[in-house]
Amino acid sequence: MSLTSYRAAPPRGRSGAQVRECGRGCKIHFQKCVPAVTDNDFGASNLHGPHVPRMQFIRTRGGVRLKQHGVVVCELRSSAGPTHSVFDVLAALMVALPVPGPAALLGFSAGGMVAPLAALGWDRPLAAVDLDTKAFAVFRRHCPEWRSRVKFHRAEAGAWLRRRRSRFGLLVEDLSVPVSGDVVKPRASWEELPELIRRRLHPEGVAVFNLLPDPEHPWNRAIPTIRGRFRAALVVRFRDYENRILVVGERLPSARALSGRLGRLLRELGSRQAGRIQVVAG
Repeated sequence: MSLTSYRAAPPRGRSGAQVRECGRGCKIHFQKCVPAVTDNDFGASNLHGPHVPRMQFIRTRGGVRLKQHGVVVCELRSSAGPTHSVFDVLAALMVALPVPGPAALLGFSAGGMVAPLAALGWDRPLAAVDLDTKAFAVFRRHCPEWRSRVKFHRAEAGAWLRRRRSRFGLLVEDLSVPVSGDVVKPRASWEELPELIRRRLHPEGVAVFNLLPDPEHPWNRAIPTIRGRFRAALVVRFRDYENRILVVGERLPSARALSGRLGRLLRELGSRQAGRIQVVAG
């Protein structure tokens, strides 16, 4: 099962990243408190099974939040706009790096990036690759006007890339899997996919990896493992989340230039992540 995810960093004062419960059993994400709901409310009761930890659905003011093991695997809005999360930054990166050629998301879940992409004016076709058809059904149910923008492929990411004949201008790797009470990157994200992604990019293409740390892949080893396959690399760090986003390709803008572009786009989007990220050389 492939998902898209982010993990909040430890509390830092008034960080807007933390999700907690109020005294009435409701979920708060530093926005309006609303009752928690179950998957049955969204017609997706089969998102879990005997070997997959139960998915938790939380209604927010803008749509639905999907959580597993306490990790947000998707922030789905039913209208164009910000999620105030990692998904906004991923969407802003896709717009800030206007590389020609096909674009694909490896790991779609319920499409948390689509609402901020729509708000930022993204109008290119988008391939979405995921094994989880039930989460995609949630996207189709709550975002019917955007269904035509996304071509969904039920497939394992590596196998799908091997079958592609064309090269891509943009590939976003956003996979994760539930393991032992946590949500982590699958082994393929560190071992197989970086080289496959490099081969499937055209010479001007860019790849974006949404990374989560785990004991087997600390940052000082994980990022160089992927970065070493590409000529240029930048890293986006978050104030509110443990995630790091690795941007790689043959040629990239400077860290300062990309930081400026992301800041402008996040402010245009109205995302609370504006001013809460840092772009550094990889």
